[in-house]
Amino acid sequence: MEPLSNKKFLVLGAARSGLAAVRLLRSCGGDAVLLDEKPLSAFQDIRGELDQMQVPCFFGEDMARAPIEEAGALIISPGVPIDHPLVRKARQRGIDIIGELELGFRFAKCRLAAITGTNGKTTTVHLAADILMEGGIPSAPVGNVGFPLAQAVLVPRWSDPHACLVTEVSSFQLETVRTFHPRVAVLLNFTPDHLDRHGSLDVYRDMKYRITENQTGEDFLILNRDDPVCLGLGERTKARVMTFSLKDRVPCGAYCEGDRVRLCLEEDIPLLPFADIPIPGMHNIQNVLASSLVGMALGVEPEAIASAIRRFPGVEHRIEFVLSRHGVDFYNDSKATNLDSMEKALLSFTRPVILIAGGKDKGCDYNTLNPLIRERVKSLIVMGEAAPLILKAWENLVPSFQVGDMGEAVQKAYELASTGEVILFSPGCSSFDAYQNFEHRGRVFKDEVRKLSREKEMIAT
Repeated sequence: MEPLSNKKFLVLGAARSGLAAVRLLRSCGGDAVLLDEKPLSAFQDIRGELDQMQVPCFFGEDMARAPIEEAGALIISPGVPIDHPLVRKARQRGIDIIGELELGFRFAKCRLAAITGTNGKTTTVHLAADILMEGGIPSAPVGNVGFPLAQAVLVPRWSDPHACLVTEVSSFQLETVRTFHPRVAVLLNFTPDHLDRHGSLDVYRDMKYRITENQTGEDFLILNRDDPVCLGLGERTKARVMTFSLKDRVPCGAYCEGDRVRLCLEEDIPLLPFADIPIPGMHNIQNVLASSLVGMALGVEPEAIASAIRRFPGVEHRIEFVLSRHGVDFYNDSKATNLDSMEKALLSFTRPVILIAGGKDKGCDYNTLNPLIRERVKSLIVMGEAAPLILKAWENLVPSFQVGDMGEAVQKAYELASTGEVILFSPGCSSFDAYQNFEHRGRVFKDEVRKLSREKEMIAT
């Protein structure tokens, strides 16, 4: 990217991505101004960092005084919609508008593998990074997993051209890419999500498709052969296409045969049996297939790929085992921010499930899961803004209860559970009605579970 001295950049959004963008701009000589609609009182936990940065900040009502007429560019965080009033104002003034992902890419010196899709991104990103490390390629999971790309590019070890940052990429981030160009791109799956933001499935699909728009014939695009929307992207790319499938043998990629994962590139070889994969569910077999192809695309040997998979512990907040109490197992699936992800979590268990769900509605049709709810869920506990909508769809299918907060939800779930059953927190909604993000929500759930366990132990003694 060109030198940034003597240029003023407005950064809209004071969460992780926005702060990372400010740090990057400042380190490269840019003049940054930080903006957020929330009042300053909402940022007490980062006040020290804001003071250290020594950048002008306009929060809450003060945002109207931001010097937009002086801006050379507006950098927006993923949570900021492109029809935000300030974004519209900047566009009208001809100000360049990009996202934190695009900003980080412009300063990246190593290769990128970018992974998108409705579900499975976080698991695939972490596993792919482990596979690359096992194969001798310096790597780390970055992007929408919590460590922004704009922050990662400032770390000296990622200036090695041989390294590869495995980047989780959301549709929100892809809205504002311009030159973003991953060496390897992956589209895992496509199901309805974020309709409250994008407005239609077509727009949501087109945002996902942007992951490959700057790729060339020297790059790789990895697609889910079992998903027609994903497979359709193969007709629009210049990159070399590799596919993965749970159902069929593929000519170039990864697939399943019986209970074993196989790779098929120059030759067809067995990789490992399902029994060696420590993370549960067929959806995770898909994630393994995709992650394996990221490794193969960048030259990792099959033996190293299999070794990394066998040692992979899974990721926090995705069907994460918390603890067991008197034969009742608690699982944290806070990462399930849509119904497709909730469906995959429910399909991972054959035991009766007490399901805790709810949060901020995203415009989904809860009735699509009616058969699965009736089949797998013993009792339902709902909370948050979406509670009335979920109850309307499911309260006639299973015994249902509405609660006010996470502590009450965990307590009620334990009262309803019997030995051998599962308490699954899989919200199917976003976290923004009550929590900072899904990580915060998941930590609160785990804290309440541990608190419940401690209290029961004290009573027993």
